[in-house]
Amino acid sequence: MSTPNVAESKNRSHFNQATLAGRVNAVRKADDSVFTEVTLPAPDQYSPPATVEIRSRKRLGQVGETIEVSVTCAGYRGKAFQYHDKETGERFTRRPVVNSYVAIED
Repeated sequence: MSTPNVAESKNRSHFNQATLAGRVNAVRKADDSVFTEVTLPAPDQYSPPATVEIRSRKRLGQVGETIEVSVTCAGYRGKAFQYHDKETGERFTRRPVVNSYVAIED
């Protein structure tokens, strides 16, 4: 049985973890957390880029800088709201799902 080297173990992610890379758009501080808004690269030239917010204890980068950070992926169900379908006239109750990313810091 072989033991993995440091590079292999560093790149290995666990369940509910990912590595995000993109450009920092904005940084804000609230209480003991820093929230970094990051635009991820578009998957192709015809798709719009995604924007996510990563919570951390320390600043991840400066505005305009490209960063790469390991995160824990989580989320929660938001507050329910009423939706009215204009075509059919039906009313539905919807609950948005809010994704949350927390930086894995050493």
